[in-house]
Amino acid sequence: MNSWRLNLSYIAVIIVGVACCLQTGVFFAVDLYPILLCLSIVCFIIVVPILNKRNRGQWHVPNLLMKVILICPFVIMGLYLFHVFMGPLSLQGTVVEFMKWGLYSHFAILAYSIGCIDKGKIVLRVGWHMMGALLTSSALLTVYGVIDIPFSIIHTDNLGISATGARLAGLLQYPNTFAAIMAAFLLERLFALAPLVQRHPSARSVLLGIMPLLPYTAALLLSESRGAWLAAGFAAAAGLVLERRRLTPPLLLAAAPVACAAVLYRQLTDVQLAPPLGPGLMWLAGLWAGSVLAGLGLWRLWQSRHSLVSAHAITSLIIGAALWTIGVLAVWTTVQERLTANFGTVSARGIIYRDAWRLVQQSPWIGQGGYTWRWSYPAIQSQPYVGSEVHNGYLDMLLNTGLLGIIIVMILLLAIGTTLLKNNRVLLPSYLVLVLHSAVDFDWSYSLSWILLFWLMAWGVAARAMSDDYSEPNVEPIVYRHPRSRIIPVAMIGLWLVTTVGLTTLALRGEMGARLYRQASHTIHKSSSQALLRASLQWNPANVETALALVQRASTEQERIQVLRNSLIYAPNHPRLVWEMSKAYGAVGHINLYIEWLNKGLSLDPYNVNKWSQSLETIYQLSQTQRHEGNIYESRLLAETGTEMYLKYQELLEEANQHEGYRNDRDFKLTDAATNWGNKLAMLAQTQ
Repeated sequence: MNSWRLNLSYIAVIIVGVACCLQTGVFFAVDLYPILLCLSIVCFIIVVPILNKRNRGQWHVPNLLMKVILICPFVIMGLYLFHVFMGPLSLQGTVVEFMKWGLYSHFAILAYSIGCIDKGKIVLRVGWHMMGALLTSSALLTVYGVIDIPFSIIHTDNLGISATGARLAGLLQYPNTFAAIMAAFLLERLFALAPLVQRHPSARSVLLGIMPLLPYTAALLLSESRGAWLAAGFAAAAGLVLERRRLTPPLLLAAAPVACAAVLYRQLTDVQLAPPLGPGLMWLAGLWAGSVLAGLGLWRLWQSRHSLVSAHAITSLIIGAALWTIGVLAVWTTVQERLTANFGTVSARGIIYRDAWRLVQQSPWIGQGGYTWRWSYPAIQSQPYVGSEVHNGYLDMLLNTGLLGIIIVMILLLAIGTTLLKNNRVLLPSYLVLVLHSAVDFDWSYSLSWILLFWLMAWGVAARAMSDDYSEPNVEPIVYRHPRSRIIPVAMIGLWLVTTVGLTTLALRGEMGARLYRQASHTIHKSSSQALLRASLQWNPANVETALALVQRASTEQERIQVLRNSLIYAPNHPRLVWEMSKAYGAVGHINLYIEWLNKGLSLDPYNVNKWSQSLETIYQLSQTQRHEGNIYESRLLAETGTEMYLKYQELLEEANQHEGYRNDRDFKLTDAATNWGNKLAMLAQTQ
């Protein structure tokens, strides 16, 4: 690869990683568009020169595992593309997932190409630590009030959610995923200490090696994520088993930083993550400096031993064990009740998983496209809980792409894990914590989680490329020895080019639509706002949020109906679109269409109290209007429909209350207003 293209790849990979951190981990589609647009343009610039025959051999991938890793994202893109043409539940969600996997596929190729270069390991290591420093420093500086990041600290009085009343969420704005990612950075540093000390480093190198341990540990603890702590424990145990011959270095060097991080955790939780600025920063600086120096001193004491049973060795081990014990006890005494007694969120996820499994059975082989759970859960939920995310990455993938998709994902993860096991075991615990925690939360809804997995893969490749017995194969004879052998590299290059052009187009349309939507949101004049929203829909017609915003600003009911019709083409069962359509037909007096869409709207969101009350009120008012106009049949039809609807409302409430461990997060109940309108409808039906 030419030097300018190589430098461009370096810059692109680091920028993508940092941008993913800054853009809330790319949870929202609007954060995805600019990142994907820039990456696609870079890939297009890089891939076009490869069309020259002399350059194709540079891109041959001789390793079977790497072929699997690089091809799997394209296969998943193909599954989502299939759903686009077959008509998914949500075209918007399916296209967004297609674009996300396009981001992963192109990032994986660039990261792999960097990992095969001698300097690649340095670039990947620098980029990794830049991301870790950015996530940790921004979170801790928010705690001390130096900067203000919205939703970076979650406050709650629910002991089932937080034992201390506050949880750190950082730039990701979600504590659990933030904790899992912090655990990945922490475990990388922890297990990198063993190979570090084997090289007989200077004191400066050791200090730099253990310096990130305290902030990473503090961020992990302050997130108060039980799932992330458990996943980190399993991953660390697996790493210690693999590194059993060199356990002492990481445990001794990390003892003081971990203990000081636990002390810092106690101090911050006592004030619900709102310490005084000056004293708080001084306390942080003192603990941080003391932990680093103590870690170095403890290691020096261990190094000065004459044997494993010498006084220095025993003393260092005792001090290290004492520090680890202090750290564990400091945390345990704070969160003991939540760890042992409050399992409300665990039981809630059990209910979600059961409902999601019923949804899987509707299309088990290929799924129903992107956003399947997000837009289907109000209709499928067995109890009125709140859960627009399924809290399980594997189950979410199963809902979206079926068994075919989850099998491909498992093959991809297995290939990445095998690559790390063969080439760089130090990175395996970080990989494991990301993979394990995704089974209990929606980490995969954050593109940053997948970016880190592919980053670890490339880092593992870089470790192999830096090894003494590694030599780059002579790819020219392999690729062009036979005429047929040219087909595969040419096809792969063509596939990359086509997807690059397609992703660039989609990202551009998405970004333009999002910008126009933001402009409309800040525009005071109604006519200007309408024009901007219409222009936004021209760029991205499948965007439901834009369509709903235009419906709210529409001048006439007929205009609302037309906008809703167009949007329902792309999301035929979206609860809000269907509900707005029923309201629009009710406003224009189309009785039959109103009843039809009303029944559909209630079936798609049966545990919405406001919809039941509003429906009964609207039906009563329409019935009275029809009666005054002399339309007795229509009035009676509406009154009877409303009475039946009220009875269904009561039956649904009775069924819900019979569930064992009933969760009523949505406050589903029989309201006084609904009872009033229901009684009036019954009386009206009897008098006609």
